[in-house]
Amino acid sequence: MRLLSCMLLICAGLAADDPTKPASSPAAAQAKKPPAALAVPADAVQISPGLFRWQDKDGKSWMYRRSPFGVSRWEEGSADAKQKSVIDTTKAVEQGDSVRFERDSPFGKHVWVRKKTELDETEQKIWAHQQEKIAASRKAEKE
Repeated sequence: MRLLSCMLLICAGLAADDPTKPASSPAAAQAKKPPAALAVPADAVQISPGLFRWQDKDGKSWMYRRSPFGVSRWEEGSADAKQKSVIDTTKAVEQGDSVRFERDSPFGKHVWVRKKTELDETEQKIWAHQQEKIAASRKAEKE
């Protein structure tokens, strides 16, 4: 049964590539091409291994990172927006002298616990943001 369904799929694909049909337009062929691979510009300045900074003709600064999966690019000032997103999407709950952090990730919920005295800069911002949200909700309840 499986062989029969595979053969039907192959035949359907061959029928779609009918040589009697006229060739598609060049514009359609260009639209089907995959995008060009992103590359680090030749005049980019290396900041650290695999990380580069480059400024375009309009004066925008771009960051490039080489990884095993290819090159990625982002605008230099967008790191603040990314950190704000992390702060907004991470939940912090007090547990005595520690704080439990929870954040959803593509691989499930990421949970970690840190003592209040050992929080790094981002965790301190997350904790402060969570306390502000709690204070605002209590204020709204009182009104």
